[in-house]
Amino acid sequence: MTVDVSTPQRCPGTNFHRFTIGNAYARPLPPFPHSVSPESSLIDLDHLYLVAGDFNIHNAATEPSRLLSSREEKESAPYFDRASELGFTLLNTPGVYTRFPFSGSHRPSSIDLAFTNPDIFSAFDSCDASSFPVTGSDHAPMIITQRPPTPYHERPRPRWQDADWPSLTDRLNNWLVPAPPETPSPNQLDPWLSSSLATLTAVIENTAPRSRPAPRSKACWTPLLTTLRKEFRKFSRGAKKTQTSNS
Repeated sequence: MTVDVSTPQRCPGTNFHRFTIGNAYARPLPPFPHSVSPESSLIDLDHLYLVAGDFNIHNAATEPSRLLSSREEKESAPYFDRASELGFTLLNTPGVYTRFPFSGSHRPSSIDLAFTNPDIFSAFDSCDASSFPVTGSDHAPMIITQRPPTPYHERPRPRWQDADWPSLTDRLNNWLVPAPPETPSPNQLDPWLSSSLATLTAVIENTAPRSRPAPRSKACWTPLLTTLRKEFRKFSRGAKKTQTSNS
């Protein structure tokens, strides 16, 4: 089940006019693994999306101390693979159980999950199932704490490939280190070093034009990472098609 919320004024802190909330109850349904497929629950939308519910799957991401069977790994892998491909983030805290069976023959588990797509992940603070009221159910209520999303803007960075290197070399040759304190102490030495470093950094950065990063750009990203990500996705798709032990 999904609920669509639309607003003409945009959702707070975003450029989106639409917000979708999904609720899933995926129960084992032979011969298919579950009644709600990964494609039905983890939808590739172009706006804000949160999906939560009883997925009835066990995975090391939510239960790191659990010894998973091959069947449990096979059933949960399609959900977490699709979440990874689409950039979904799991809000659950690893190791915090969400179901406590009444019978002594079954152990506690984490089968109630909450996923968000990249556009809305920053809108949530935490997801807690450890401090909950008694409800009479063997499932613990998941308390999802929300905060207004604030867009992150990467600061402009120097474009070193376009720097005026001859001018920078001349300025560095003429740059003089500020005189240190006559009787340096830790309280005097730290400000002097910080001031000298700030002055030197300003001299270097002022010779290079500034970039204008896009909202989703990452300072650490490189062309090599782009190539590795493409290779990973290519082999991941191939492994899903063959479904062999080698893949």
